[in-house]
Amino acid sequence: MKSKIYLVLSAVLLVPVLANGQDNSIYKLRLNAPLVDYPQNKSLGHIPSMDQALEWSNGMYELGFWGIEELGNRLFIPKTGSYKGWKKFTNNAVRYALGLGFSKYASELPIPLGVWGHEEFHRSVLGVNDIASKNGNWLLNRWDGTVYGVSDVTLENFKATDINNLLYSYVAGVQYEILLNEKITLNDFYRRRSSSKAALALYNAWYVYDYFRFSTGPESDSVKILAPPHESKNPAERDFAGADLTAWVYDMFNPDIPFSSRDNFPDGEGVNRRIGFSDLGEEEQDYLVNQKKLSLLNFLNPAIFFIDRIKINDRIDFSFFTQYVPAHFGNDIALYLPVRYKRYDLLINAHRYSNRSGTGFGLGLGLFNYGFTGNLEADFIANFWDQPESFSGSGKITGGALSLTTRYLFGDSFSGSLSLTGKTKGWIAGNPYLDNNLSVQLSIGYNLIRN
Repeated sequence: MKSKIYLVLSAVLLVPVLANGQDNSIYKLRLNAPLVDYPQNKSLGHIPSMDQALEWSNGMYELGFWGIEELGNRLFIPKTGSYKGWKKFTNNAVRYALGLGFSKYASELPIPLGVWGHEEFHRSVLGVNDIASKNGNWLLNRWDGTVYGVSDVTLENFKATDINNLLYSYVAGVQYEILLNEKITLNDFYRRRSSSKAALALYNAWYVYDYFRFSTGPESDSVKILAPPHESKNPAERDFAGADLTAWVYDMFNPDIPFSSRDNFPDGEGVNRRIGFSDLGEEEQDYLVNQKKLSLLNFLNPAIFFIDRIKINDRIDFSFFTQYVPAHFGNDIALYLPVRYKRYDLLINAHRYSNRSGTGFGLGLGLFNYGFTGNLEADFIANFWDQPESFSGSGKITGGALSLTTRYLFGDSFSGSLSLTGKTKGWIAGNPYLDNNLSVQLSIGYNLIRN
């Protein structure tokens, strides 16, 4: 595995340090569809992989916001005469309101959007650990926002043999919303868009906070009582986690308590997988409440407030955003700094990884849209970490990840890309593997530029 990582590093270091000029086009639509993601597609036994779920759902949001933009423009931009003042304000206000409604309500549809992507992130972590499951927010399955098809016995063995991956599977869901915000923030920083996705960025940050709010209040206790009468008596037909965040904290603080020690399922087989806030000990409750407060960091993002970039002068644009991500060892708090300097699209990010009693650190560097010729460009991303190995232990994992994406442009609209990503042992958001891994991805892209 190390030799493969070195090959990726060598490819990055051998790149000539020359780049073409910045892309100043204004995009109405940007789509990227990973068609193959190996070995995830093989080990999962299905598509999509974690990254495919993120990209496909992001593409669906792109199409939705493009449609809203076109509708608003048709309604409020006159064919003749001026377009300013009240007309322009009304168009922007209506488009924002529709975008916010689309982000919240369409996300719950059983198609590749928010809830579907959230559940696929759960399934990716389960799947690479040889646990098959089904997405309960999919037209061909059922429409109830669950991941099902996992037995109590499977979860019992999973907790007993691999607590870190079980914990990762719990919080992978909300990592989807956080990563989607990261993706749309960076995409819209480096490539100018004709219409803002601020409403989606706001909704995603709110979704994560609201999930923590639900998990730290009496609603989580009420649902534990009210939900079972509507759930199947067959354990495998129930949501695998019950309630993601309370299950995460309970098992994180109590790794040695068997999964079967949960309360019995009323009038059915197995256990009640739902953990209420009152089921947690005082220290566990305090920890979860503190995580709720930390999740407010996801709102510290200028893109939520219609600011995609901050201009310093003709050579430098920048932005920033903070990010809170729950992880199997505790959490990751990060600061991201995207910069456009002269001809270079750069990204710097710093991380603090925290477990029950200690901290680690991480650093990420990226170079995006790096032009070799008029038709060939590449992205380079390097991450380094020294992070806790588990929630309660004092052990650390030192490692990193390297990613190289080469993209060939077939004119202004279509592109094809090849991505190679290698990582050592450790956690990085958006990758379901906690062990060493080398992945290859083939994608196609489509761009619609404003005339």
